[in-house]
Amino acid sequence: MPVTVVVQATEAPAPTQPPAPTQVPLLGGPIEGHVVCMHFLHEFTEDQVAAFQEAYPGITLEVIQADLTRFYAMYAAGTPPDLLRCQAPAIPQFLARNMLYDLTPFFEVSEVLHLDDLMPANDYYKAEDPLHIGSGPIYGMCKDFSPDCTIFVYKPIWQDAGVPVPSDTEAMTYQEIFEAAKALAKFEGDRTLVFGYDYEKGWVDRFMMNILAEMGQSIYTEDMTRLAIAENETAYAVARWFYDLAANRLTDCVINPSPAGWNGTDFTQGIVAMLQYGFWYGAMAESDVTAGQVIMIPGPTWSGVRRDPTLTATGMVMAAATKVPEAAWRVFEYYNAGEPAKARAASGWGVPALKSLLDLVPNSTEYEQQKMRVLQGELALETPPLQFNPFLGETTVADSWNTQMDRALQGEITFDEALANVEAEVNAAIQDGIQRIL
Repeated sequence: MPVTVVVQATEAPAPTQPPAPTQVPLLGGPIEGHVVCMHFLHEFTEDQVAAFQEAYPGITLEVIQADLTRFYAMYAAGTPPDLLRCQAPAIPQFLARNMLYDLTPFFEVSEVLHLDDLMPANDYYKAEDPLHIGSGPIYGMCKDFSPDCTIFVYKPIWQDAGVPVPSDTEAMTYQEIFEAAKALAKFEGDRTLVFGYDYEKGWVDRFMMNILAEMGQSIYTEDMTRLAIAENETAYAVARWFYDLAANRLTDCVINPSPAGWNGTDFTQGIVAMLQYGFWYGAMAESDVTAGQVIMIPGPTWSGVRRDPTLTATGMVMAAATKVPEAAWRVFEYYNAGEPAKARAASGWGVPALKSLLDLVPNSTEYEQQKMRVLQGELALETPPLQFNPFLGETTVADSWNTQMDRALQGEITFDEALANVEAEVNAAIQDGIQRIL
């Protein structure tokens, strides 16, 4: 049941309330239909499909590889997949385009998915309208999640550099991280032997948004019609912090590339002192090199206000245009509350989306217990969702940022020129996005 958004030229959208459900889902009797789910095939496996179809012989389930371009093409053709794997930054845009089914009435009658059992990270899938995410009707849920600002520390690098290993009970500041990264980085001529700090470059705008949210600010204007970093002194300082990390070769970048091609692998090879990833990364942070020498510490702060949201909230939604909502809901329930959900929780690759499954997360070894202590502290923050821009693709800002900052790092342009280019590119994309939903 879609949300309608009206916009005028370059003005902000005027959100409306979503329509009330017109009927209660028919879940009492046998349900039949063919359900197409667009997902990652390694996350929704053939064995899981077979188990579902054995339990629900009236429903045939087809899982196709997740591909956003294909999803939009199928939607435009009138034959969208019934269920879609997606991430939180896409939700406002989907809502603005009236592409999501209101699942509230399903949750209200479900025997396995209860609204009061949902972890707060699922609030990314609730919305009053595209500009007000976090409460209201619910359009999907996480498959699992992580507070994504936590940092994994490889202790030997700190010990070798004579720098005290950070506490796992008190959050560092971003300024402290920068200074520690300078002390920890190690070079041999032009070659980097140790990276002081690393993070996911594809999430750079999300990190900036979370930092600015500490102070009630954003990288966007209030109506989301413009990226506005340069004119905001604090936002400019945050953006400069990320650029200066790379300019000082403290993190992997175009002038200081990752030897392995991904900083997650660099960490497990013992050449990254700090890596900012969510709880999920803990399942792979210990390698033959790093085992017994890794701890997870709380997410850092810029201003002293602690926040640690999930930056991805990967989950599942139902297409507004589905012709088999009851059958699709059965698949939704199975994947998000059945054996696949329990197996994900027990794997340790993320925090389960349901409170009732949290006890399944591995917690027997000293390393697992240390991560769990930090995790509980981060979850206790109850950080509200970030408000993503409904007029942009989820990678638009990061793609522009990384392209333009690469040019600055290589001396083609200045940082200020790079930032101006980012704002120009993103703001043009915002206007295109507004026009698409007129």
